[in-house]
Amino acid sequence: MNDKIIQDIFDVSQTFASGKRLLLLFILQSEPMGYTMITKWFERVGIPIGSSEVYKHINCLLENGFITKKGNSYVLTLRGLKAIEAAMDIMNTPPKIPELKLSFKTEK
Repeated sequence: MNDKIIQDIFDVSQTFASGKRLLLLFILQSEPMGYTMITKWFERVGIPIGSSEVYKHINCLLENGFITKKGNSYVLTLRGLKAIEAAMDIMNTPPKIPELKLSFKTEK
């Protein structure tokens, strides 16, 4: 693996490492929102989040290219949309256990 791939893995993992950060992507999928609307959304659904925490999540998503800022609103980028699609794919995949078969090789 080259250095860029390793850095990309860390950048993407930072987004998936926080439920609130990933939820923020899902929120922005429906419509662009400013800081105040984002904070009120979290309050309305009963998820406690402080103002500094909102900014921390927004800045991480901005730095890693998952969202961008248009005027006073934050907008999902194509990368952010792909992250949502990947998360949905994971959530919709059943935790099926593979069937394991034992076999013996004979040495010749």
